[in-house]
Amino acid sequence: MQLGWLIAIPIFLTRTEIMDMTVAFKHTTRLFLLAFFAMSLVACGFHLVGSVQLPDRLKVLTLSSQSGSEDFDRALRLALSQQGVIILEASQADADTLELKVNKLSTSDTELARNSSNDVSQVQRRLAGAYFIRQADGKSLYGPRNISTDKTLVNQDAEESAKLSYNQAQMKDMYADLAKQLMYDLGYAPL
Repeated sequence: MQLGWLIAIPIFLTRTEIMDMTVAFKHTTRLFLLAFFAMSLVACGFHLVGSVQLPDRLKVLTLSSQSGSEDFDRALRLALSQQGVIILEASQADADTLELKVNKLSTSDTELARNSSNDVSQVQRRLAGAYFIRQADGKSLYGPRNISTDKTLVNQDAEESAKLSYNQAQMKDMYADLAKQLMYDLGYAPL
């Protein structure tokens, strides 16, 4: 008797109703999976990095960079100007003007691979530094904050001139990335 009841269920449902139930089930499953995926991304801390708004207090600054790199200083000035920051000379600043001070940048290499001749063929270069925001009297308001970026450099076993030119181009990219990181971090300064 029970087996007959199971067979009787499809008889009461038309083919259209069965198709509608299947489509509704697929739609519900997709929505559930999409919601689960979105919650998983949020839970792991993932966020899109885009343009951040700097606090109004940082819209006029003096810049004191001891980074040791003209490329980084240029990239930082460009990133600041793209955010609408006005950089003043120290002589033009008043008592309310904040100073962005960048300390010396450091690089370190980690050997990743060697070729058959036992020459280093890949390294991972880390570029790191620290910065802080301070008042005219020298008191730090934000920081020191550490920033860093990493990049894998290949072709380290190439001819010396090719290696030098490649590494310089990659370092320029790293300086630009580090300047962007600093700008992103400044967007969260509690000023």
